[in-house]
Amino acid sequence: MIAIIVIIFCIFILDQLINRKLIKKMNMEEDDLGKSYVNKTHKYVENILHWATLLLIAASISDYHQLRLFIFIVPSLMFAFRAILKWKYSTDNQTYLLSAVTCVLFIIGSIVYGSLHFGIIT
Repeated sequence: MIAIIVIIFCIFILDQLINRKLIKKMNMEEDDLGKSYVNKTHKYVENILHWATLLLIAASISDYHQLRLFIFIVPSLMFAFRAILKWKYSTDNQTYLLSAVTCVLFIIGSIVYGSLHFGIIT
């Protein structure tokens, strides 16, 4: 469980550092960074994935330890979905890159945790 906390903490720190660099480099405005949904489907699917993540965390902590890998997979799906919809529907800004970076970090986190958990890295 400590490995999950350390990996998520590292994901958070790297996400903040990379996103700040991207925001400065691309001169993104604060209004462009809003957490608005592009349509109702985006809102409902993202909320479902968000709740699924919370339920998986609760279930994997208490009983189902084999589901711990999904703690990284479900958020990566959520950020991938957000990046795809923002890329498809946003016309003039590149805020989808911020979600794509977070998605990639969660995928890397799942690979690292899977390697640690299944004994590939000792």
